[in-house]
Amino acid sequence: MMYNDKVILKELTINDADFFYNIYSHPELTVNFDESPFMENETAAEFTKRIISICEYIYTIRPLEYPELIIGDCALHHWDKENQEIVIGGSLLPQYWGKGLMQSAFDLLIVLAKYNLDVKTLLAPTKTRNHKAIRLVEKMGFLKYKMSGNDTILRKVIL
Repeated sequence: MMYNDKVILKELTINDADFFYNIYSHPELTVNFDESPFMENETAAEFTKRIISICEYIYTIRPLEYPELIIGDCALHHWDKENQEIVIGGSLLPQYWGKGLMQSAFDLLIVLAKYNLDVKTLLAPTKTRNHKAIRLVEKMGFLKYKMSGNDTILRKVIL
């Protein structure tokens, strides 16, 4: 568990499967996917286990004042140890957008990446149409790095 003055990050577990499945089914979030994140006939538990298995670190995001309430997730994944690079990402329920909560969660992940993994570069891929996500990471010092199809990849070097 990690926390700061806004959020608590708790490791995603199978007990969070229903919430986790529901956030990736949320209509305001699915517009940012080109295809379903779920495998055919995949249950909430199966989806959660699969995602846990491919992320080096994945957490639920909870507001500091309501530690039992899960409002989103954030993760570090696709760790390239040789190049000291990792991907950062996450999702937040729409009613919590614009409150600095995802930035607070990312701040915690950046500290983890820098000090626990010796990461030098963070990548933040997102859909080019996801203007809110792009604005968030640009505000955090990420710069547009690559365009690939419908995707924009932003990059931040951490020293």
